[in-house]
Amino acid sequence: MIDNIELILISLLILILSIISFLPLIYLNYAKDLNNNINNYNNICDSKKNIYESDINIKNTYMWNLCNHLFDFNVIQKNFKNYTADKKPTDKYNDIININRDLSIVNGEFNIMKVYNDYLHSGLPLFIVMWIFFILHIINITYNIKNKDSIFKYNYFLHSSSYLFLHVAVITIIFSLILKKITEIYADTKAYEYIMLLKELDILIKENKTEPAFPNNQFMTIIKNYSGEDITSVADIIFTKDLIDELANLHKNIIANGEYLRNINEYNITLENIDNFRYYNNKETIEKCNEEIEDVTRFTIVYFIILFFPIYMLSQASKSNFTTIAVITIIVFVLFISGYIVKKKLE
Repeated sequence: MIDNIELILISLLILILSIISFLPLIYLNYAKDLNNNINNYNNICDSKKNIYESDINIKNTYMWNLCNHLFDFNVIQKNFKNYTADKKPTDKYNDIININRDLSIVNGEFNIMKVYNDYLHSGLPLFIVMWIFFILHIINITYNIKNKDSIFKYNYFLHSSSYLFLHVAVITIIFSLILKKITEIYADTKAYEYIMLLKELDILIKENKTEPAFPNNQFMTIIKNYSGEDITSVADIIFTKDLIDELANLHKNIIANGEYLRNINEYNITLENIDNFRYYNNKETIEKCNEEIEDVTRFTIVYFIILFFPIYMLSQASKSNFTTIAVITIIVFVLFISGYIVKKKLE
């Protein structure tokens, strides 16, 4: 019979949940570095070919690929306003609602902040389990403290409670800070405006195929002049300076006439942020995204400290060498990360 089997199982559970909660941060950093490397490679190739940055396909840009990691492009249309909706004093936009940084579920549906949701759902089990263990431990102390016949038992209760409370407090603080920092990626960068503008264009392009009755001829004429008759997605558009200028003029005419571009769901699509499009992929915007992401991923260092607790408990409970347990944990950690990256790539 293995000694301390309960403590071993608890330590293993905490260790596994800690690794799982860690994965979204690792993948966020991976996505940032990958997109930066691709962007640098594209810049080198384009400079040799004398291609301007604004003439690159959307699907080859840093912002498009990063924003598709930050948001689920297939569901973000729920943040569009209806044409008949009244504008509130707190609204920043005419076409889209303000992004909600405070709630993970909005109107009965998950928030469109995909990385926020991934981290919340990955970290919440660890958060809940740790608090359950702490509460059960306090209940156990309350029940057993009546027997004060042993100073050793009293010291054990005191030290174990302090240790567990410290662990729970650290996890709670870090979990909350990371969630707050993740929301700043969405609130303090241009990612939300950028991806919602592209979603407007994508809806109009795709509905042109399925709903040809909508009178958006001027819009489609502009798009086809620069991207060809067979355009099926916004990802295939090459945004040249002339294209942006024509779409900006179209936006001004729509606003002047109090109109919107017709669509099946009657979203208030006016291409509101098209004037800013040429700035969304510039160096300053990309650096701001990198800075906000790095503010989040620097917490990975703290996670190694968090992992120390269950590794230490596991080595003590199983009477094994700490280094051996740590090496096994690293191997498992690498396998978890590899599997998570493959899973995300297949989604």
